[in-house]
Amino acid sequence: MKTLNKQLELNRLEVKGLSQKLQLYSDGGARGNPGPAAIAFVALNEQSEIVKADSRIIGVRTNNQAEYEALLLALQFAVEVGAKEVVCHLDSELVAKQLNGQYSVKDQELQRLWRKVGQMKGCFGKISFVNVSREHPQIQVADELVNETLDQQVQGLKANGSITNHPLVVSKDEGKAMFVHASIRTSNMERSIDFYSKFLGLKLQSRREIKQTNAEIAFMQDPEGKGCILELTWYRSQSKFAQPEYEERLFDHLGFEVADINKTLAAMRKEDITITDEPYKISEKTTIAFIEDPDGTLIELIERK
Repeated sequence: MKTLNKQLELNRLEVKGLSQKLQLYSDGGARGNPGPAAIAFVALNEQSEIVKADSRIIGVRTNNQAEYEALLLALQFAVEVGAKEVVCHLDSELVAKQLNGQYSVKDQELQRLWRKVGQMKGCFGKISFVNVSREHPQIQVADELVNETLDQQVQGLKANGSITNHPLVVSKDEGKAMFVHASIRTSNMERSIDFYSKFLGLKLQSRREIKQTNAEIAFMQDPEGKGCILELTWYRSQSKFAQPEYEERLFDHLGFEVADINKTLAAMRKEDITITDEPYKISEKTTIAFIEDPDGTLIELIERK
């Protein structure tokens, strides 16, 4: 992924021989809704070469407001370089459908931004708005620029003493934070729910559709509700599901405590579950083993006597 330094390098490129048609990929995000927000875009010519990348802080906005303002920033660049045709790619289904007339715009502030986009349409011979997945490579570049820009703002505020290192979200217990859930991806939601229910005793708490990203998420937890929640995420548009080699992974493994590790492994063997490490004692009272879920996520099984 490109870093903010790469973005600045791109911004220093001389925009020459620019084609009459531009592919614009814009993204905006807020930390909090509303909250501190940033916007970014990436512009490609007809040869699919990046000719411009830019980002900036825009103050406190909602996520939808930031999406509109990111698009406006990209369109302003297209106007400045004299593009005649632009294809605008957005990962926000709401904004894309509002601009294409499929959804009405009820929010007053979004109406104002929607009108500004409408005014800019006249600057081009042809303009279109396309909803794309958040996993699109250029959308991911724009998304990273948004997050790096927000991170830089936070670092600057810390350096100036404007904020401290306390958690941004705190619990009732005077700033104490609690780890509440872990999220992993799945290529088959029903299969994953069955695996974690059947072998590890988790109970499905809830599941819902995320229309903006064509995804489904499900939350599972032990029946007593004492342990951490597992979030399963399935992006329907994702075509490749692969784990890196173990030495190259950023995420390592999940951990589950089981009553009888040998009985658990025996049941898994009958279903051809991958067992990567057979049971071994790490102390007099603790035995561990490692397996993989159906998508290759590594899981540590722990038995304590």
